[in-house]
Amino acid sequence: MRYRNALVACVVTMGLLLAAVPAAAQASDQPLTWLLSVQVKPGKTGDLKNAAEKYDKPVLDKLVAQGVISSWGLACQMIGPPTESCFYYVTAADWAAMGKLDKAFADDRKAMKEAERKTMMDTVMSATEPEKETSSIVRHVVFHAVPGGDVHYLMRHIYTFKPGKGEEVVKLYKEYIAPTYEKLLSDGVILGYGLAEPEMQSGAGWTHTSWCVFSDMAKLDEVEKAFEGAKKARGKELNEMLDATFMKASVPGAHVDSLAEVLIHGGKTSK
Repeated sequence: MRYRNALVACVVTMGLLLAAVPAAAQASDQPLTWLLSVQVKPGKTGDLKNAAEKYDKPVLDKLVAQGVISSWGLACQMIGPPTESCFYYVTAADWAAMGKLDKAFADDRKAMKEAERKTMMDTVMSATEPEKETSSIVRHVVFHAVPGGDVHYLMRHIYTFKPGKGEEVVKLYKEYIAPTYEKLLSDGVILGYGLAEPEMQSGAGWTHTSWCVFSDMAKLDEVEKAFEGAKKARGKELNEMLDATFMKASVPGAHVDSLAEVLIHGGKTSK
């Protein structure tokens, strides 16, 4: 995809796992996103979605209303690594909020009747492969999104950078990539964008993930056009410098792209 190549040439950083998804936040904020990746059995995506809507949505929507978390959702990969299927995400400002999230679910499950709790577990277990479940926490070093967006897709660009090179690439991302995303955000083409790093290492190997969210895939044509225009405006000399910096910083062969459909998204609404 030319869009991906344009980002690489411009030094778009980042690693996957599951980057985050939008919530109302300022560009200077560095929220956390908790991610739970599950491998869904063939034909069982609908069952997983129904279970999330029945058992998880009431708890998470209440936390959004209380201001504890800013967004949450369930997304399933359309294009990307074969080891990844679907994932849940929850974004919040800090670890204190994550603690409240954990307590809210513990209290909710404790209040369930035994039969209901068993039905919930049986539904989820029959739809997924529990032994392949993984979780992680990422921190967004860049995060900007609009509240109340009609989020349907999440695009991620996943990279592994050599030790000591991440800070340099983050700086270049902020200087050369973020302005184009910011213009796309202000024009309503995308609904959010950011750059995430692992807050806690989970053995996945990646170091950074660049992400953006949007309402339909037609928006990617506009995103591609914007980055091609930015590249042309920079000129050959600067583009060669950016490309060389990126190549020196990257671990060869570690780049991965992912496009996921957001099946459920909950978050703050526009006022």
